[in-house]
Amino acid sequence: MKESISSQNKASKKYFYELNFVRAIACLLVVMVHVTARNYHLNDQTFNWATMFLNQVSRLGTPLFAIISGFLLYNQAINRGFQINRFVSSRFTKVVIPFVVWSFVYMMINSYRFPWSENGHELGDFLTYFFLGDGYYHLYFMMVVVQFYILYPFLQLLKSKKWMIGLTIMAFFINYFHMKGPLDTGNEVVNLFTHDRSSLFYWIFFFMIGGLLVHYWAYIVKWVEANAKFCLLIALMMVGVGVYEYQQFGFYSSTRVTNLIIMPIFFVALTGGYFLMGNLEKIRKPIIELGNLSMGIYLVHPIVLYFIQQHAAFLLERTRWIPVAFILTVLISILIVKLIYKLPMGQNIVTVAGKKKAKKAKVRGGQQNEVTA
Repeated sequence: MKESISSQNKASKKYFYELNFVRAIACLLVVMVHVTARNYHLNDQTFNWATMFLNQVSRLGTPLFAIISGFLLYNQAINRGFQINRFVSSRFTKVVIPFVVWSFVYMMINSYRFPWSENGHELGDFLTYFFLGDGYYHLYFMMVVVQFYILYPFLQLLKSKKWMIGLTIMAFFINYFHMKGPLDTGNEVVNLFTHDRSSLFYWIFFFMIGGLLVHYWAYIVKWVEANAKFCLLIALMMVGVGVYEYQQFGFYSSTRVTNLIIMPIFFVALTGGYFLMGNLEKIRKPIIELGNLSMGIYLVHPIVLYFIQQHAAFLLERTRWIPVAFILTVLISILIVKLIYKLPMGQNIVTVAGKKKAKKAKVRGGQQNEVTA
């Protein structure tokens, strides 16, 4: 028991390189979804076999973000305690403010008619549009995260292993039945929010399984490191499940029922990639850095895609140019994030993760440092 507590306390102070590796992969997957979605719309809403494959397997990215978010939040509460003032301040500056800023940026790009402008939308319509995260196609997930943050101060009170197991099982069934068919509340306004893809009911399980994994992470990572090649094979098998599913049943989204089973397995298995690249530090290090920038890239990459479509649409329209469009989108997004971050108050516009400087300690997977709050 003492050994378990000691392991968890050490985990609470480390920088989770393996999670940042997964976060980088999740970021790349999300960008690929949107690159291929542009291709889809530029080709009369049709995919070929290659773009269909890239689009569908990349749908694993957004649930990965949810699992990581749940893990990092619960790691703080379980191992380091919870301070409401610190939590509210941190989440407001790192998530809420960027969401507001980028919602207005994208609505202006789309020439949205604000209520205070001539012939603008009604205030109620604007508020609904805004709080559903409809400012642009990717902002809905920011609202999902905000909803979880609202619940989290209450959920973290039940952070013991037994409670977390029970809450995660409950979240699984909430997610399952909501994906199968959202409950009709009898209220049109409530239904509008609960049936939308920005509803937490479509995502709650992924946040909770991330939190539950905190209790077992020291043991999981030890096993993954020892079985990294097998884990990579499992990850590929989960991708294969996705391929089989869309070939048999057609196009699917990130909120499909199958994800409730495959995502926890895929998430754990994917960490094996970090350990497999132990001798490829020159490649692994940039991937970790990409993980630090992932939130900013998530926010800005649709602007890059917008301008590519405006000025070099062939990169998105033709399948052979998709890899080029993808790489350009990622690289330009990284540049934009870094430039914005250097501006005064830039950290309130794009969120960049990082780690505190601390004395280095030798642990599994290389040199680990303390996580920032």
